[in-house]
Amino acid sequence: MGKKMNKSQIKLIAHRGLYKNKEIPENSLLAFKKAIEKSYSIELDINITKDNQIVVFHDEDLKRVCNVDKKIEELDYIFLENLTLFDTKEKIPLLKEVLSLVDSLDSKKDISLIIEIKKHKNIGVLEKLLLKMLDSYEVEYFICSFQTDILSWFRKNKKDLKIGLIFEKLPKIFEKYENLIFLYKYSKIKPDFVSLDYKLYESKIFNFCKNKDLEILIWTIRKNNQYDKIYTKISGVIFENITL
Repeated sequence: MGKKMNKSQIKLIAHRGLYKNKEIPENSLLAFKKAIEKSYSIELDINITKDNQIVVFHDEDLKRVCNVDKKIEELDYIFLENLTLFDTKEKIPLLKEVLSLVDSLDSKKDISLIIEIKKHKNIGVLEKLLLKMLDSYEVEYFICSFQTDILSWFRKNKKDLKIGLIFEKLPKIFEKYENLIFLYKYSKIKPDFVSLDYKLYESKIFNFCKNKDLEILIWTIRKNNQYDKIYTKISGVIFENITL
């Protein structure tokens, strides 16, 4: 890292799969299949159900995507099985279904998974299950989170695992503390890579990461000119609703 990259070296990562509004739902098997067809790597979000099933879903609750006002962690997977994503036939996938999908590919060496662990209770349960699930998985994967307590668990229990800290541009009211908050999280975790909000491009935080020779992913790119502006300075781009 730290070297000038060309476009063929940049990891192109489809945000929540190659989804398309509500027609091809985010974090669906269909969205992941569409990403695979283009040989894009995949960013996805995981959480855990009440009966300890790891599901691929972004939100803490089901309201936005499934129109059900209930939280993932309070439900058994058998309840989720009957739900659909938006107004499609797509279901909430189990992580093991996504792993099987990618692992069955002849060209799987070209596909990486960026697995974001969402905020959840009882830290250690999901993480142990995840490590066991990934133990026999042959495709390249990376674990990341906004949550330092989750990343700290991996640092303590799986020291050789490559983990990433996700950090976003803070609201105006907290902006003056932004650098300090990032440095606190960085010093606590010492991540192997960072995944930064595009709004932080060319910030002190971005420059700090470059000086530390950290691999940097940038999210979420929604315009081609944003990509053209940054691709020489980063390792990967997480994008949606454009063709790269």
